[in-house]
Amino acid sequence: MGVRRDVDEQQVGRREFLAAAGAAGASLALAACGTSGDATTHASALIEAAKKKAKAPTPKLPGPGSIKALQRAMKGHVFTRSTPGFASASHVYNERFDGVKPLVVARPVSAADVAAGVNWAVHNGVSLRARSGGHSYAGYSTLSNGLVLDLRRLNGISVNKHAKTATIGAGAQLIDVYNGLAKQGAALPGGSCPSVGISGVTLGGGMGLAGRAFGLTADNLIGATIVTADGKIRTVDAHHNPDLLWALKGGGGGNFGVVTQFTFKVHAMPQSATDFFVTFPWSEASDAIAAWQSWAPHAPDALTSIFHLNGPGSSAAVQVSGQYLGPQSKVGSFLGPLKAVRGAQVTTGQHDWVTLQMLWAGCLTKTLPECHTIGAAPGGTLARASFQAKSDYVTKALPAAGRAALVSAVEKRQSQPGSGAILFDSYGGAINRVKPGATAFVHRNALFCIQYLSYNGGAAWLQQTHGAMAKYVSGQAYQNYIDPNLKGWQKAYYGSNYARLQKIRKQVDPHHHFTFPQAIGR
Repeated sequence: MGVRRDVDEQQVGRREFLAAAGAAGASLALAACGTSGDATTHASALIEAAKKKAKAPTPKLPGPGSIKALQRAMKGHVFTRSTPGFASASHVYNERFDGVKPLVVARPVSAADVAAGVNWAVHNGVSLRARSGGHSYAGYSTLSNGLVLDLRRLNGISVNKHAKTATIGAGAQLIDVYNGLAKQGAALPGGSCPSVGISGVTLGGGMGLAGRAFGLTADNLIGATIVTADGKIRTVDAHHNPDLLWALKGGGGGNFGVVTQFTFKVHAMPQSATDFFVTFPWSEASDAIAAWQSWAPHAPDALTSIFHLNGPGSSAAVQVSGQYLGPQSKVGSFLGPLKAVRGAQVTTGQHDWVTLQMLWAGCLTKTLPECHTIGAAPGGTLARASFQAKSDYVTKALPAAGRAALVSAVEKRQSQPGSGAILFDSYGGAINRVKPGATAFVHRNALFCIQYLSYNGGAAWLQQTHGAMAKYVSGQAYQNYIDPNLKGWQKAYYGSNYARLQKIRKQVDPHHHFTFPQAIGR
C-alpha cells in the first residue's frame, strides 16, 4: 500500500512539512538540511560578535583593482557587491544568515580556479570559505568581508562500473547525486535533504537512511582532490596523503582546504526498497521511545529508521519512519516491537530507488528540477528556512526520566512562537562496525543520535532542552549538526581523534588560513 499524504508538502518547506505531517503518516525521515561545513551563530552570539566588531578596527579590504585581478585569474564568474545577482549569490540555505555580506562570491569551474581563488585570498589577507550546498547549521559557509568559493559548478558525476567507484564534483547536490548514480545502476548512502552538497555531508560524516546497510557517506570515500592553503592541488587517496584522507572522512568541512572532487566506492542500486511509517498516540510517546531504542540499533542492517517527536496539538506526532532495502512483504515482520505499543498504526510502501529518495526529499510530487531550492538551481521550488539545532549521542538506553524530559520539552515548545521537533537517527549496523579511530568520525559506539530542532526562534528552548538531557547522554555531538554555542566542541565532535586532526591540520595549513569559530586547531 502507498504512503498516505494528508499534508500537501508542496505548500510548505521541508522542515515545516515534517512538523505538520507526522500524525498523518507522511513526514520526512530526516528534518535537518545542514552540514558542518555549510552554517552561523544564534542571536546571542551574533549580538556579542557585533559588539566585538564595533570595538575592533575595520579591516582594510582589497580595492577594485585587486578584485579585478581575481576576476582575471578565474574562468568562473565572480560576483562583487556591485554585480547583479550578488545578494542571491551571497545567501546560504538558512535565512538567519541573510545579513552576512561577503566581499566576493566566486563560482570556480575547475580545481585550477579554486587554486587561483585561494592564492588571491592568502596574498591579500582576505578570509575565505568554501560552500558546497550552503547548509551549514552555523553559517560557516559564508562570512562578512571575505571570499566565498561557491562550488556549485563543480558538479560532475561519473561512474566506473568495472571498479565500482564514482567520481563526484564537490558542488553536486544530493538529489542529483542519487539520480546521476541511479542512471548507472549505482547507489551511495547520504542524507535526505535534496539540496545539501556532497562535500559538506561527506566531510562531517554523512548519516542517512541507507547508513546501517552501507555505512556513512564518509565511510565510502576512497579519494579526493583538494586545494590546500599553499595553492597546491593535491591528490588524496590510500597512497597519496593517506593521513589527509583519514581526516577528510569525518573531520568536518572547511578545516583542511577546499575539496574539489571526491571518489567513492559505490553499491549496486537496490532494485526496490520499502518505506515504512509507524505512528503512535501522544499518550504513548514514552513507551514508543522505549520500544524504538531497544529495537532500532539492533535491527537488520538493511533497515534504518528515524524516531520523530513533534506536538502535541493539531500537529501532534509520535512517529517512526524508515527505509528497508528489501521487499514490502518482509518489512512487517521486522516491526513487531513497534506494533506492540498501544495504538500503533503502520503504513508501508514499495518504490524504485529513485522514487524513494524523492519521497524522503519531500519531492514525491515534484520533478527533479523542482526538487531544488528556489534560486539555487534552474526550476527549483523548495523554500529556504530559518532554523537552529543541537545534538547529542546516546550510548545507553534512555531511562524513563530521560524519555519524560523529551516529551515534556516538546510539550513546552508548543506554547512558544515558532515550532520545534526532536528526532533520533538510528545507528548500529555498518556504521558501528568501523572502529572509532579508523576514520576521523569517532561516533561508532552510539545507539542513536538525537537532533533538537527549532524553527523561527526558540534558542532558549534549545538550550534548556539540551541541558535537561545532559545527564542521560554521552557528551558527544554530531559535527554535521554543528552548534556554534556548544562548549567543549572539540571533544564532543572528535573525541580521541582530535589530537591527530590537529596535527594534520597544522601540516597542511600551518598559518590557519582556513578558519572559522569551530575550526580544528583554534
